[in-house]
Formats: sequence, C-alpha cells, structure tokens
Amino acid sequence: MVDPQRRRMLSWLSCGAAGLVAVPLLVRYGRQPQAGSGVVAGPSPASASTVPAHPAAHLQHEPGGQALRIPGRDGLMAEQSLSKALHLVARVDSFALFPGEPTALWCYAGEVDGRTLANPVLRAVHGETIDVTLDNRLQEATTIHWHGLSLDEASDGSGLHPVAVGTGARYRFRIRNRAGLYWYHAHPHSRTGMQVQHGLAGVLLVDDEEELALRESLGLRWGERDIPLMIADKQIDQNNAIAYKLDADDWIGNRVLVNWTPEPYLDVVPGWYRFRMANVANARMFRPAFIYDGQPLPMQLIGTDGGLLAQSWPIDDFFLGPAQRVDILLDFSALVPGARVTLCSLEYVAMENDNDDTVTFQPDPMADHPGAEPMGNRLDMMELRVVPPVQPIQKTHVPQQLARLDPTPDTTGWPVRHFRLRTDQDGRWFINDWNFHINGHESVFAVKRGTREVWEIRNYMTSMPHPIHLHGFQFRVVSRSISPPDIRARMVTAEGLGPQDLGVADTVVIWPGEIVRIAIDFAQPFTGTQRYMFHCHNLEHEDKGMMVMFAVTD
Repeated sequence: MVDPQRRRMLSWLSCGAAGLVAVPLLVRYGRQPQAGSGVVAGPSPASASTVPAHPAAHLQHEPGGQALRIPGRDGLMAEQSLSKALHLVARVDSFALFPGEPTALWCYAGEVDGRTLANPVLRAVHGETIDVTLDNRLQEATTIHWHGLSLDEASDGSGLHPVAVGTGARYRFRIRNRAGLYWYHAHPHSRTGMQVQHGLAGVLLVDDEEELALRESLGLRWGERDIPLMIADKQIDQNNAIAYKLDADDWIGNRVLVNWTPEPYLDVVPGWYRFRMANVANARMFRPAFIYDGQPLPMQLIGTDGGLLAQSWPIDDFFLGPAQRVDILLDFSALVPGARVTLCSLEYVAMENDNDDTVTFQPDPMADHPGAEPMGNRLDMMELRVVPPVQPIQKTHVPQQLARLDPTPDTTGWPVRHFRLRTDQDGRWFINDWNFHINGHESVFAVKRGTREVWEIRNYMTSMPHPIHLHGFQFRVVSRSISPPDIRARMVTAEGLGPQDLGVADTVVIWPGEIVRIAIDFAQPFTGTQRYMFHCHNLEHEDKGMMVMFAVTD
C-alpha cells in the first residue's frame, strides 16, 4: 500500500505543484522557458505574454455567484436542430463571462432565423443526415471533429483535413450512432489544445426511439430538470483573457466553468434531475460528486459516452477523464427548501498504484499554472439550491431496463493488438514506438474492414492517467487489470470493470500501471481506405505526438 504521506506527495506532484513531477515525464524540462516564449492570451494566436503570476488565494472562488447558463434560444450554447443545413463560422467573439472586461472566445458562430449562435447545443436524430458547413475566419487552420460519431475519414474532422484560413469545409453525413451526448471540437494537428482551451467546443445530443421512451417515462423536461453540464477549467488572467502556453504539458486552469459559467448556482426543486455531463477540459480529470451535509448524494448512472446503459447503477461518485461523458439521475426529494448541495470534484491521487515504489522527482520549470488547484485536489464547481416547487412535482419512474444493449462481447479467438503508453528519455510521449510527428503523419498499421479486434493498452507504472480516444468507431471495455486501489474498489465484474465500463465508449482512462482491453468491431458502410486517429485526449499530449494514425481498408 502507498502510505498517506506519499499519497499526498504524489497528488501534489502529479500536476507539477511547486514545480515537481516524475522524472520519466520531465526530462524535456531541462531548460527554463523565456518570458513571452509561447503563451497565447486573447484572440490573436500570434500574440504572446507570460501567464500572470497571481497568488493562488486571489483566484479561489466559491460557487454560487452566477446562475448556471442553460441552453436557450440564442447566444452562447443556444440550441440548434440539425434537421436543416447549418452554416457555422469559426471566429473570435467577446462574451461577458466574468465581472469586468469581456472574454474573447474562439467559437463556432452562426445566424439562424434572426438568432445568433455561439458554440451551439446541436440536436440530431439517429438516422438523420446532417449538413454543416464551416467558414474559417480565424488566423490559423482549424476543423470540426465530431467526437464519438462513427464517420468516414473526410467527415471525421481530424487534422488530416484542415480548413485553411479564409476557406471552408462541408461536413455531410448520416447519424449512425445510438442516442447519447456527443460533442464537437477543433482538431488541427499540434494546435488542438490551444484552440479548445480558447473555446472551440460544443455538445451534440443525438435522440432515438429508446431515448424518447425513457424521457417520457422519467417525465423530466429538457432544460428544466434534464440539463447538460459542460465542465472545463480555463487559465484566466487579470484582464479576463484565456491564457495558454503552446509548449506546456497538462494545461490546467485556475477557474472551473460549467456551461461557460464560472462557479455557478442552479435552483432545483425537491425531485429527480437528469444531468448529462461532459468533460471538455484540456487535461484535468474530475471526480464529480454531489455533496450535502458532508456526504455524497446517491446517483444513478444511466449512460456513458455512447448512450444509455441496459440498467441503472447506483454510484456515489465517478471519474470523468477529458472527453468522457456520463448520464446520471439524482433525487433531491429528501431535501427541504433552503438546502444547499455542492457539485464538487473529490480528491484523488492521479499517479497512484500499489506497485509504484520507484518514482523519483526533479524540478519542472514549466509547470506554472498560477492559482490552479493541483490535479487531484478537491474543486467546488457548482452550488445547487433547493427551492419550493411552483407546481406539484410529477412522479419520476426509472425503468428497470433503460435500453437494449448487447452484453460485452466474448472475444475468445479475436486477434489482439498491443499498445504501450510511454515517454522516452527526452520526455516525448509515445504509443508503442510511434509518435505522430516523428512518424511523419503516416499510417502505422492497417485493419481490414469488417474484422473485429481486441486492443490491449498498457500504461507505464511511472506514468499518469491517459484518456485514450478512438476516432471513427466505438468500442466496449473488456477487462481491466493491475488497476490502482480507487479503480479496483469500483469493480462490479470479475474482469475488473466498473459501472462506467459497461456501456458503449469512445474514450477510456488507462491508469498508471494498468492494462485495459477493448473490443472493436471495424464494420462500416464505407469503401476504400479510411484513415483514423487513436490518441491520448490530454490535448497537450496529443499535440506533442501521443497519437497514432491507422487505416481501415477493403
């Protein structure tokens, strides 16, 4: 076991607090960066300034200052159906996110029927063909990656098909995925972290018959008691500008925003609520829980990345890695008006594993995130205020079976492809011996269309948690082994799986020392060679080359 003092030290070191991280991760930090060497703040990607050295105490903010932004008719997070063609413009707009100066956001903007959209909440239906055009008015190339959707290469929106400055692109494809909370974001090679940190991201809700039936059974009205929560941390300077360092690793912020609202509050009535949560942060992993009177309120987990589970699972908290989504139900019925509940991210030890006894440390001169809580520290993100209902609360019925979902496949006889997540002596990130930049942006292996494979992903013991994302396909988690204690404690199957592992996924967290197996069916209705990415969704790791391109062929 890791002793408590060492747990605290590893938690502190895992995000570079006081400038320390594990040696295998930090050989690259042998030089002190010069002031102004690559920090981008504000609308112009060409501008640079140092990250402001705020004292941490100056940036501690209690939730409850602003009402949570709820998707509405226009503005930031306006709702927009994809039943008709949509034209979006990638540009820089200003928004009053904080008191004082407005904040410049890079956003996907549009004008529809007299309404202004910015990073809209998009709505689509299974089987529908969507048609979105993008006009790039930024100062650098960008894309729209449709995260989690099963698409052809051209529609996927990876950096293989950048939209150059002053040009456009058309994304036209059929929605083949189950209902669920998906999302879209910029994905240009080597610039994804900066563009997402500056704002280029939004959520996409897909509906189908099972989802509509569940919604009717639950009786929770969308936008009132069925609410999406986009969670991200941003590094905010004294002028309310978003700051970013181009050569940073694990960029974490000093402010947590939920639906682009800093430290918000939400009025809730004593009844059931549905929260569809997405981690759209660059690097920070959250451990969400709803805390009342010092204890977590019980939740029902009903869905993950790729939609509904077969049945609900009781949980008190869960891990939400970058790019992951969960769908939960929460009952406030036992609380009286005036009660206060805090949505927080509980403490966790990011680099812990029982066998991790050989880690040594050295200074990290680049781990400068002024005012940011270290990865794994508790964060209070939103206050929920129980208020009296205006009208009688409709009874909520949670069905025993939520949706039809095939069991995790029996992968006996499936070919196994092996991957190792590692860093080298120069601190560069690799998947096996592949680094996307070193390998010249070439496909490193091919998969025959229609085949099924098991991919075994092993993380080094002295590494850190890596949220691994697969483009173009969804998968099922088959097993976990050599997992750290926090993960083993959540096991509900003999294969080491927790409740979050039982659904359809496109992103899976691999903890230090852990081995995770996933099952992938490479059936698709496309022909010819289709190229896809497999990468870490810590966006700074991705940008530094922790990404593999593979081909699906006839």
